[in-house]
Amino acid sequence: KKGEDGSSKNTITIQDICSGHGLTGLLFIACNPPGRLSETCMRALLVDQFEPKSHAILRDYISEICPWVAESVSFESSPLESYASRVSDEQSRADDSGSMDIQQATIIISTHACGSLTDKVLEYAMSAEAASVAVMPCCYTGTDNGVPYGVRRMLGVGLSADVQRSFYLQDHDYLVDFAAIPRAITPMNRIVVAE
Repeated sequence: KKGEDGSSKNTITIQDICSGHGLTGLLFIACNPPGRLSETCMRALLVDQFEPKSHAILRDYISEICPWVAESVSFESSPLESYASRVSDEQSRADDSGSMDIQQATIIISTHACGSLTDKVLEYAMSAEAASVAVMPCCYTGTDNGVPYGVRRMLGVGLSADVQRSFYLQDHDYLVDFAAIPRAITPMNRIVVAE
């Protein structure tokens, strides 16, 4: 992307997958105004099966305080599988034509993608070769398949599933850590972070 002076700018794209009304992606952009990162442009793409009415209301309220949000955030209504397939096709065409923009970085985030949907977000992030990934899973039923019984018994289903996810990310050459937001915000507050 060209800056106002004609110079090249790096682009960081936050893809908020299974975004719901998109608060997390909107906040990433609101907290990173233009010029905060020199030579870098930040934008967010929110992806979910449909765009809820609450998204436009939320975007408009945040844009009143942070006007750059309105032009830096877009919403794509698409199931994850369809979106991932289209992105993969676009990457293949760009690779084949040699037109891949090396000045772009993609960060994949997802807040409370239910159950195994978190695993699908991680699979998509790996196929998209995301620079970084952060997911806050929820609804852990059935997500600990393959974890030994003793590990599940000692750590619980949720932590067992997230430990398994951390090994998956590590196997794809990511450095993995856990973080958390306050439980007062949500009891499903663990964040799996990979870069």
